[in-house]
Amino acid sequence: MPQARDGEGRRRVPRVKVSVPGPPPGLVSRPRLLALLDHARDTAATLVCAPAGFGKTCLLADWARRTGSAATAWVSLDVDDNDDRRFWTAVLEAFGRCPAVPGHSVLRSAVVPERSGAAPGFLADVGNALDELPVPVWLVLDDVQELTDPRPLRELATLLRQQPSGLRLVLSSRYDPPLPLARLRLQDQLTEVRAHDLRFSPEETGALLAAEDVHLDSGQRRRLAEQTEGWPAGLRLAVMSLRDAEDPDRFLAGFAENDRAMAEYLVTEVLSRLPGSLRDFARTISVCEEVSAGLANALSGGTEAGLRLDLFERRYSLAVRAGPGRRWYRLHPLLRAHLLADLRRRTPDEARRLHGAASDWFAENGKPVPALVHATRAYSAGRLTTLLGHHAVELVLTGEHEPLRRALAVLGDERIERSDLLALVTALLWLEHGDLGSAQRYLDYVDGSRGLEPLRGLVRSRQAQLRGDPGGILRASEQLARPRGPGLDALALLHRGTALLVAGQAKTAEAQVRAALGAARANGQLYVVTQCLTVLASVAAAKGDHRALGRLAEDADERNVAHGWEDTVPGVTACVLRAYDALLRAEPRECLYHAGRAERLVPARAASGEPGLCVLTQTLAGAGAFELGERAEGLRRMGEARVASADEGLPAAQVALCAVLEQRAALQLGWTEAARDVLLWCEDALSGHGELALLRARAQLALGRCDAARQALRPLLDGEVAPAVPWSAVEARLVETSLGLHEGDRGRARRALAGALTLAESMAVPFPLVSADPAVIELLTAQLGRLGAAERFAARVLATRAALLSPVPASALLTERERGVLRLLPTLRSFEEIAEDLTVSPNTVKTHVRAIYAKLGVRRRRDAVEAAAERGLLDPQWRVHADGG
Repeated sequence: MPQARDGEGRRRVPRVKVSVPGPPPGLVSRPRLLALLDHARDTAATLVCAPAGFGKTCLLADWARRTGSAATAWVSLDVDDNDDRRFWTAVLEAFGRCPAVPGHSVLRSAVVPERSGAAPGFLADVGNALDELPVPVWLVLDDVQELTDPRPLRELATLLRQQPSGLRLVLSSRYDPPLPLARLRLQDQLTEVRAHDLRFSPEETGALLAAEDVHLDSGQRRRLAEQTEGWPAGLRLAVMSLRDAEDPDRFLAGFAENDRAMAEYLVTEVLSRLPGSLRDFARTISVCEEVSAGLANALSGGTEAGLRLDLFERRYSLAVRAGPGRRWYRLHPLLRAHLLADLRRRTPDEARRLHGAASDWFAENGKPVPALVHATRAYSAGRLTTLLGHHAVELVLTGEHEPLRRALAVLGDERIERSDLLALVTALLWLEHGDLGSAQRYLDYVDGSRGLEPLRGLVRSRQAQLRGDPGGILRASEQLARPRGPGLDALALLHRGTALLVAGQAKTAEAQVRAALGAARANGQLYVVTQCLTVLASVAAAKGDHRALGRLAEDADERNVAHGWEDTVPGVTACVLRAYDALLRAEPRECLYHAGRAERLVPARAASGEPGLCVLTQTLAGAGAFELGERAEGLRRMGEARVASADEGLPAAQVALCAVLEQRAALQLGWTEAARDVLLWCEDALSGHGELALLRARAQLALGRCDAARQALRPLLDGEVAPAVPWSAVEARLVETSLGLHEGDRGRARRALAGALTLAESMAVPFPLVSADPAVIELLTAQLGRLGAAERFAARVLATRAALLSPVPASALLTERERGVLRLLPTLRSFEEIAEDLTVSPNTVKTHVRAIYAKLGVRRRRDAVEAAAERGLLDPQWRVHADGG
C-alpha cells in the first residue's frame, strides 16, 4: 500500500467530518438504547435505521462519548463521498485520529489510490491492517443513505464480507443500504436498531419535558404522544414551542398543521427526499387516516398503490401496517396532518373530491361509518342523504352519534325539515343526550310518513323514559317491536325492561334486560350493550345486590369513556351509579369524583329530561362532601337538590335515597328544621315504603322520644312495610341500636348492632355503619373479639371510619413550589412579576397556578385565596388583599 507523502492525502478532510458530534442542548440520554448498542460488541456490524429526525446521530454520538471515543472512528457522510477516493480518504483519516489505532499501523500512513476499486490490493491491505489491531475499533458511518454510487458501496460490501476481527462497523441510515446485510443477519452478526426502538418512551418524553421546564397534564401528554408517536424530532419541535405557548391545549390542537418549525422540517428533511410521484401520492392518500391498496388506488386513480405503500413502509419508514391481516397502512400522524392541511389550503376542491371518492369506496365495501365521515368532509348532500337513508338507525344503535351529528349539521335544518327520517334521527340524537325540548322541535316537522314506525316507536319510548313514564315506555316498546326494524329486537326488550324497573318490578325487568343484552351482543350493537349494562346496574341497586352494582356500573362507564358516550343519558347514569356504589362502600372521595363527573355533564338536563339524574348527582356529591368533613357545604347541596326536585314526581327509590341521606346529615349537625323539611317533602312519595317509618323514628329519637321512635320504627323492623332502598334496613337496625343505648338496654343494643353488621356485610354496604353515631361506634369497638363471623367486617368498618376522621392535612395537597406561588397570589403582582420573584419562568408559574386551582376546586385567583384561607393554607388576613382592600 502506498505511503502518504508530505502535502497530500487525508489531511485535507475537515475535522468536523471525522469527529464525534457534540451533544445538542437539552440532550435526553437514553440508557435502554445505549445498553442495546453495548450488547452489539460481539457482532460484526450494527445498523441504526430510521427516517429523518429519529435521533440516530445523537444516539450514536452519546454512546461514543460514554464508551470512550478512544476506540471510535467517526465519519459523517455526504453526497461528495460518492467519489470513492474521497470516501476512503475520510475513512482512513478517521482511523488515523483514533487513539486505539497504533502509530505504526498502515491505517495511519496509507494513501488512497486514484480509484480504489481499480486497485484490488488496497482493500486487502485495509482489511489486513484492521485484523492486526490490538483491540476492535468501531467505525461509525453516519448518513449512509448519502452513498448512491456503486463504487464506494461495492467496496464497503467487500469489507463487510471480509469481517476483519479488528473492525466493528456501525451504519446509520434513513433506509436500508444496498449492502449484504441479509448474510450477516443469518450469521447472527448484525445488530439492528429500528424506528420502533428509537421512538421516545413515556418516561423519555417525561424527561424531555422536565429538561425543558414544560409542564403538561396527563391528557396533554397523551395528545402529544398520539400526535408524535414518539418521533424524537417531532417531540423536540413541539416542546420548544410549548415553552412559549400560553394555552397548551390550543397549541396541541393545531400543532401539526400550524407550527412553522414543524412544517419546515417536514418539507426540507422528509418530503424533499421523496421522488415527486411519491410526494403527490402521499398528499392524495392523506385524506384517510388509514388506506388499503384498493382504497389508495381509488384515490390516486392508479394501479400501483400497493408497491408505493410498501415503499413508504419498508424503504422510508413513513408508514406502518395496521388493521386485520396488516393490509392497511397509516402515514405518520404529523406527516399526514401536514400533507392534509397543505392539500386543503392549496386545493380545497381537490380535497373535497378525494373525500368523496373515499366515501364511495367505503360505501361500496360495506363500511358505512367512514363512508359517512368522508361524505361529511366532502360536503356532499347527495351522498349524505343516501347513506343516512340506509344506515341512520343502525348507526344510532351502534353508538356512532358524533359522525351522525356532523353529517346532519352539514345537511342543515332546511333539508332535515323536509325528511321525516332525518327529523326523527335528529330528535333521537337529542333524546340520547337528555334534551326533550330540542328533540320536540324536530319531531314537529314529522308528518307521519309510512315505513318509519319502528324508528318512531324508538323515539317515543325514549321520550317516555326521560319523563319517567313506565306506561308510555311499554306502549312505545310494543310499537318498536312490531314490525321490527333492523336489529330493533334488542332495543324493544331493553325498553320494556326499563319500564318494568321504573314500575318497581326489578326481577322481571332483569330477565328482559338480560335477553336484550344477549341480542345486542349478537347484533354487534355496542351502544345498546352499554345501555343494557347500565340498566342492569340499576336493577342490581334496586335488588340490593351492591357487588353486582359496582361491577356493572364500572363496566358500562369504561365503555362509555372508551367510545365517547359519557354525555349521553346512559353515560351520565353510569357515572351516578358509580358515585352511589362508592358511597355505599364508604369511599366518599371516589363518590365525590364520579358525582363531579356527572355534574359536569348534566347541568342543562333539569329543565328538559331525566331530572332524577340531576337530583341524584347533587345529592351524592353533597353526601360525599359531608363524609369528607365539608359538612355544612355537603348538607347545603343536598338541600338544594331536594328543593329543585319539588315538582318533579321522582320515583320512590330516588326520593327514599335522597331523604335518608339528607335527614341523617341534618340530624348529625343538629339542623332540626332541615330534618323536618326532609320529612315533609317525602311523606306523600314514600307512603307505604319503609323509609317513611325510618325517617319518623329518627326524628322522634332526635327529640329524645324513645317510645315514639320505637313505635314508628316497628313496621319496618317487623316487615310490614318494605324499604324502597334495600340498605335502609341496615339504617333501621342502627336506629334500633341507638334506642337500646338511650334506654340503657345494652343487650338489646348489641343484638340490634349484630343484625346491622350481618345485613351490611351481606349487602356489601359498610357506609351506614362507618357513618353511625359515636355511641354506636363505641359499642361496636367494645364488642370486638366477640362478633364471631362478623369480626373481620367490623374491623374494616372501624378502620375505614378512623381513616375518614383523620383526613390528609390540606397543606399536603400542595407541593412546596405550589405553596410558594400560593403565598404570592393575594398580592397585586402579575404572574410575570411572581415568576421574577421566584426566579422561574412565567409558564412555570401558570402551571403551578393551574394545579393550585384544580386542587382547591376553584377557577379564579380570588377564589383560590379564599379557599386557601379557609383551609388554613393562608392567614385569613390575606382575604382583604384579595378583595382589593
